[in-house]
Amino acid sequence: MNLDFNSTQSTRYLQVYDYYKNLIVTGRLMPGTKMPSIRRGAIQLGLSRTTIETAYLCLAADGYIISRPQSGYYVTDRSVNLFTKQNTHNTKNDAAHQNKILYNFTSNNVDAESFDFNLWRRYIKSTLRQDGRMLTYGEPQGEYELREVLCRYVVNKRNAICRPENIIIGAGSQALLNILCPLIKTRHTVCFHDTRFAQGMVIFEDYGFDIKKDKENASVLYMTPSHMTSLGDVMSVEKRLALLKECAVYNRLILEDDYDNEFRYFSKPIPCLQGLAGGENVVYLSTFSKLLLPSIRLSFMILPDSLLPLYEKKKALYNQTASKSEQLALCQFLRDGHLESQIRKLKRLYSSKAKTLSALLEKTFGSCAEVYMGESVFLVHLKIKCTLTTDELYNRATANGILVFPFHKDRKKNDGFAHIALSCCEVPVEKFPDAVKLLYKISYED
Repeated sequence: MNLDFNSTQSTRYLQVYDYYKNLIVTGRLMPGTKMPSIRRGAIQLGLSRTTIETAYLCLAADGYIISRPQSGYYVTDRSVNLFTKQNTHNTKNDAAHQNKILYNFTSNNVDAESFDFNLWRRYIKSTLRQDGRMLTYGEPQGEYELREVLCRYVVNKRNAICRPENIIIGAGSQALLNILCPLIKTRHTVCFHDTRFAQGMVIFEDYGFDIKKDKENASVLYMTPSHMTSLGDVMSVEKRLALLKECAVYNRLILEDDYDNEFRYFSKPIPCLQGLAGGENVVYLSTFSKLLLPSIRLSFMILPDSLLPLYEKKKALYNQTASKSEQLALCQFLRDGHLESQIRKLKRLYSSKAKTLSALLEKTFGSCAEVYMGESVFLVHLKIKCTLTTDELYNRATANGILVFPFHKDRKKNDGFAHIALSCCEVPVEKFPDAVKLLYKISYED
């Protein structure tokens, strides 16, 4: 670390603050990356824990990092919205150096019209009336009746093979991976099909796994078969069977993240890898964050029978991270059949928004661009014929307040197009026209 602790220009904690802030806003510390622990940071820099903790508290107060109880500090996704120019001598002026985001087409947040808050409140209130149940801690593995309902859901809808005893509930994928990694620690190596999932990769790194780029060198494969590319392309049945056969031959464990299986345009959901494998050699993960609300942190994992004995030995030592009241509310929500209507509502909403956005892009760019949608309900792809590369357009859009996904099909050559993808989830429809006009302007300005 290039820190001058003999400098009289600022205190030591501010130097530490400025160092990490620079790494974050320049993208060298990506969103979701875990910060060094206070103890480790103090050892690395030869400073007191108080100095490191003070610097972290300042970073957290300014939104660069967030504290997660019993886990540590993590870089927030707010960092992508920050202007890279820094004033290292006056932290009070940080807000003046932020690039104001006008249109966030990368957000995982949901549309305000996508969820019936009044309906959910009724279920939460009904749960809170169960006074006796609210006086006890939740089951470490998750409330049994919810696991029963989830079991029926994945068996009927995803062709999974499991019993309620195979299901573990947690508050998000990271919480579940913290349970899984110790169970498979002897495998040592993991390959992520989607390398953008930094939040998952950091968990494996924390447990000492070596992240491999090629699946041939890994004993664990983290796959998203229902969302193989940023277009939302789905892995075919043939490729799923071939993958399962290959992994059986080379004794590779598959972690199947099925987070996006309900949002398909042109195809019905394909049976999950876990079901095609007969429930063996595949760990299945899914979440309700996209179907309901991101703030309802309810995810679940299906362990194969081979890993259950290892989990049973330790499960009493794990605290349940998901809210007991939300688990019980979701259980009744599912029993009453509201999930199916919620899925239909989301498909109508997001497909309508995506079509509206596509029409505006086609009208504005005309023959200067190709507009198309893949399998995903909420993603629109735009290939603009211009002198800019994909990265140049991405950077220019960010500087002008538009966040988009850069899409690189082949980084080795420039085909004369800048290729980006836009998620229509968060941005309201009424803001689409201005956003598209601005995007057109920055694509061709000198």
